[in-house]
Amino acid sequence: MNLGKAIHQQNGLRYIIELLQLQSSVGRQRMLQQLFMSDPVVLEKEFELLSEMVERFKNSHFLGAIKVIIQRLQDLHDIQGTLNNLSGKAVLDDIELFEIKRFALLADEIRKQLKVLDYNGIVISDLTKVIKILDPEQNHIPHFFIYDAYSEPLSALRKKRKAIKDQQSEEALQIHQQCIEIEDEIRKALSTKLWAFYTEISEAWQAVAELDFMLARARLAVDLELVKPQISIDSSNFTRLFHPQVKSLLEQQNQQFQPWDISLHKAPCIITGANMAGKTMLLKTIALNQYLFQFGFFVAAASAEIVPVEKIMTGIGDEQSELSGLSSFAAEMLNIQAIIAQARAGKKLLVLIDEPARTTNPHEGIAIANALIDLLEKLEVRSLITTHYSGLKTNCRKLRVKGLHFPTNTEPITVANINQYMDYSLVTHKSDEVPREALQIAKILGIDKALTDGAKLYADLNEKKL
Repeated sequence: MNLGKAIHQQNGLRYIIELLQLQSSVGRQRMLQQLFMSDPVVLEKEFELLSEMVERFKNSHFLGAIKVIIQRLQDLHDIQGTLNNLSGKAVLDDIELFEIKRFALLADEIRKQLKVLDYNGIVISDLTKVIKILDPEQNHIPHFFIYDAYSEPLSALRKKRKAIKDQQSEEALQIHQQCIEIEDEIRKALSTKLWAFYTEISEAWQAVAELDFMLARARLAVDLELVKPQISIDSSNFTRLFHPQVKSLLEQQNQQFQPWDISLHKAPCIITGANMAGKTMLLKTIALNQYLFQFGFFVAAASAEIVPVEKIMTGIGDEQSELSGLSSFAAEMLNIQAIIAQARAGKKLLVLIDEPARTTNPHEGIAIANALIDLLEKLEVRSLITTHYSGLKTNCRKLRVKGLHFPTNTEPITVANINQYMDYSLVTHKSDEVPREALQIAKILGIDKALTDGAKLYADLNEKKL
């Protein structure tokens, strides 16, 4: 899977990608082609290269060189069509020769600035020989013409024609035709010389695209205060994990995002908590950061040790497919079946499921949730599952969102300030019972008193029956 495809599967990724300050179309193409990496060795190398570039961004000594590189990248045009013609050993026209010359000059300047940066993570081929072929007068100006320097006979014919007063005379037209024939031969000769440098030009083109993507990721890491993740083989551990988009939205409203500390082991973990306690957002945040990690980005946390997986599988939100005509429950069960099939096939997974079997009756829902957790534990699937169901009898690790706490002063809790009194931190939870704060929150939200009083009456009756 590449990043272009993943953007459509994980909503938070689109926000991150829109923040990337890519300077060229070729850089964007490179970004979309970025592969989902699961090999620890490949990931480690990727993070080392990115870390070095992040350090350059943080050092004011290198900012001048970075600025020049960015300016050169902004001047970059897409020459893939010309490269294709060069690869096919076609005779290039003046525009294509100009494109190669212009790119070679840009690549040469960027290569020099990389030396100033003392950055060896990306190597741009030396194209000085290409520049010499297309710039015989050595003026390093980004334009192309069949220069007189290419041919003494051509130079002499041009001077002779220029001296003729009547440019439409037979003599002038004959000389013009002779010039065209020589110019065509020169284009053919130049193209033949450039064919030998196709590999160097193509590699430089790819390296410049890589550099654009690397610079964008490094700047993003600095701007969002992302951290280099460490690669783990046992458990994933996050401290002060956050969701960049939600954090930004809250800050715009003069509110603070409360980050999480959480560990994921090679077994399921259940999270319970009141409504509005951020359980679903936690799943989305973990999914986003796992994707960032495996696509070679720094992650949104104070520190992170992450286990690479082969696939991230989620069940978050309404899985109903209107196009297929499936009910929510049927779509959810098919999604769970896909997870089980991948686990049985031995795939290394990260599974994130929000309230499994919530769309059926509670009696069967609890049974399905219990069986699912037991099976995931047996298959050793790294998974995080949220639930509102009480009575889950599994022996897996359980966490609870602390939830609503009441002020010591007389200030009432309202819709406007309820988030200030919600504690999103996680604590170990040993009981099979889940927090019961729904009616309390409904009252705070100002829901009709007849409804909340009636609901409490039914809840009390059910409690007595149990």
